[in-house]
Amino acid sequence: MNRKKSIDYTLIAEYFKSNHQKPFPFQEMTWDAINNGESGLVNAPTGMGKTFAIFLGALIQFIDQHPNEFHTKRNNGLQLLWITPLKALVKDLARAMENTLDSLQIPWQVGIRTGDTTTQERLQQKNNYRKFY
Repeated sequence: MNRKKSIDYTLIAEYFKSNHQKPFPFQEMTWDAINNGESGLVNAPTGMGKTFAIFLGALIQFIDQHPNEFHTKRNNGLQLLWITPLKALVKDLARAMENTLDSLQIPWQVGIRTGDTTTQERLQQKNNYRKFY
């Protein structure tokens, strides 16, 4: 398959272009690896695009699995679990992910859970997760 002509690559390339950016080669390699079912470790300096290497890789995989309905498919279950030891980054990461999802018109929900998450919110997250499985 010619990745550069696929719907997922075209969509992501247009997203980057609309933000006056271009994906780094390591991001594209990561997207291919994720799409091929491989696992690994992304190591890059702060601010170099690790979040988009992994997050957009998950989106690309979802688009590939649902090429005709990725804009409308709802109740998708847990697609990605992002764990960070830095609580200060949680809201920034969530905001970046939500903005990307909005821009690409993908109806995923981003949830945040920290040590400060209330018992009620945790229960709601747990119940939402169970609905999908």
